[in-house]
Amino acid sequence: MVWWLSGGKKEEAEKAEDGGPKSDAKQGQLTNYSRGQRILLEDTKPRFNGETSQSQLAVSQEEANFRRAWNSISKEDFSFGKLTAIPCFRDAGLVGFTCMFVTGAVTFLYHKNPTRAANWSVGGLLLGSVVGWEQCRLRRKRSFQVAQMARQTVAAKPKPMLNAVAHDEKTKHQWDGHTQQEQQGKSWYKFW
Repeated sequence: MVWWLSGGKKEEAEKAEDGGPKSDAKQGQLTNYSRGQRILLEDTKPRFNGETSQSQLAVSQEEANFRRAWNSISKEDFSFGKLTAIPCFRDAGLVGFTCMFVTGAVTFLYHKNPTRAANWSVGGLLLGSVVGWEQCRLRRKRSFQVAQMARQTVAAKPKPMLNAVAHDEKTKHQWDGHTQQEQQGKSWYKFW
């Protein structure tokens, strides 16, 4: 049995020398390798055939997404009606303009320099808008969290049993007749 296995290995070695299946495996190996030498990644062939790496593929997909997003923007997106429909845009604008007028007026009254006051007012507009935007977003986030907690609380409560008590039909008819008799015999007004 040993001679048969060793004979098989000799045949495989002969096939490899002749250009058989093992020659493909040898092509991937290094030819100038000596024992104990470190093999660097640059010394080996790439494992995959793709000419673009995963990072290059991700960058190209990101660029395609950016182009698609850029092409989806139109001039109508910046109309006043659409901008005011954005949640918190109005609040941010109001706080920003308030800060603009306050900082501009205080700076002008203190320094008596309109250029400096205009610069400070633009800074106040930007800073006030950012602060107003963040405050509004925080308030909205809290209100959504409270609403979600309320939904969960209502969903967790046991449901009352509707129509669990069976009413006697005779009692229902007596009550209906009672209200009708009162309405027929008495007037809707009373003097004393």
